[in-house]
Amino acid sequence: MTLIGAYLASHVWQKWSPDYANAELKRYQRYGVNAIFAEADHYRRDIIHIAHDNGLRFMGGLTCFSNNDALADNPALHPVCRDGRRRPQMNWYIGITPTYQTYAQSRLDVLERMAETYPLDGIWLDFIRWPLHWEKELREDTPDPLESSFDEHSLRRFADFADVDIPAGATKQQADWILRAHRDEWIDFKCKIISDFVAQAKRIVDEHLDGKPLGLDIVPAKSPQREHLLGQRLRELSVHADCFSPMLYHHALGFSSDWISETLDDVAAETDKPLIPFVQVDAFSENGEAFSAREWDKVLSTVLSHDSTSGLIAFTGEMLHARERGRSLASLLRRRSASSA
Repeated sequence: MTLIGAYLASHVWQKWSPDYANAELKRYQRYGVNAIFAEADHYRRDIIHIAHDNGLRFMGGLTCFSNNDALADNPALHPVCRDGRRRPQMNWYIGITPTYQTYAQSRLDVLERMAETYPLDGIWLDFIRWPLHWEKELREDTPDPLESSFDEHSLRRFADFADVDIPAGATKQQADWILRAHRDEWIDFKCKIISDFVAQAKRIVDEHLDGKPLGLDIVPAKSPQREHLLGQRLRELSVHADCFSPMLYHHALGFSSDWISETLDDVAAETDKPLIPFVQVDAFSENGEAFSAREWDKVLSTVLSHDSTSGLIAFTGEMLHARERGRSLASLLRRRSASSA
């Protein structure tokens, strides 16, 4: 079955009354949605049951390495850039250095409680990467992305991993030496940090939600950049993840919808796992220029007709209520069903 998801932020569904939840979920079902995607540490069992009663799956999500409150409590978690300065906040985002075992374990503990407590139909890992505000830093009209983290803790772990002695000196000198003399080992190290976390997450999901999928949110960078900056090596992650969800926010990145097919081709070349991409429903900012109904139809057709995909996730789900987006989705799904009958 093709999975058609709607992502709903926690502030949306947490405040629903049961009656409103029932009416709202029926509305999504009329759009052809068959799965709700959410991301929170705590869920409402009644909302999950109402979704199930309406024939919808309910997927949980875990925020892995992004938490500005945690940075305030423990500044050591703050990513450090190649020049030795802390990664600056960009809009709402800073990111968290993923090498701190105590913090990583705290997120895995949350995942285990989530999987034990709630009747979820799968769990997706978000911010499962090294720090990058990719929606801003991967735009063609911005400077080169900032690489991180070259904090002392991460450098010590890298030295142990690569069995090297990092020369004494300023952070910039050490970072330059690593990227000049041991670039491949540095990339391998970054990828292993992420893959090891995903492996542990998979064991938890399999133990408590047997048969339910573990999905990963994937940044839509080209493969070499995705590994170097983010530590997302899909060949390694495919051992543990059941599916990948590249975040195809073409409009936010300043690309046309043609970019979507190219990005799906790039991701599919790295894995044989099914792809269930996030698609941007409309402009994210109130001041952003909305894209046309024709472009929305092209986004949907491109994703659903790609050989690698097993569905899509509308981001955000609430946007389906505006500008006929949900009705357009339902219409396209009906046409596809009729043509395959």
